[in-house]
Amino acid sequence: MAAFKNFTGLANALNDSMNTAVENSCNRLLGILQRIIDSEYYDVFDPEYYKRTYQFWRSAVTKMFRQNCGVVFMDKTAMNYNTFWTGEKQLLHASRGSHGGFVTDETRQHRFWEVFIDFC
Repeated sequence: MAAFKNFTGLANALNDSMNTAVENSCNRLLGILQRIIDSEYYDVFDPEYYKRTYQFWRSAVTKMFRQNCGVVFMDKTAMNYNTFWTGEKQLLHASRGSHGGFVTDETRQHRFWEVFIDFC
């Protein structure tokens, strides 16, 4: 057990530990989000008219805003399909169960973001 000479030393040690815990939690949630994207998005539709680039999967990221504050999110700027199909459109349509504009009864039942929010 560490000994602290003053309150500042204790506070610094606790902040470092909390920062590590928040960062580890964000990384763990990111992995879960990516697994949900696999199961609720990619596994329910096989495209015939386009080839997957997995930009959508890779757009799931985590970021530390400041010490002890992090976020897991979908980065719309990480996707570059073309001028018509933007990252923002991809996120909107994917959250509704659409795959590049293709929607089936099966895909409507798989909304990756709702599943992730429910998990959280």
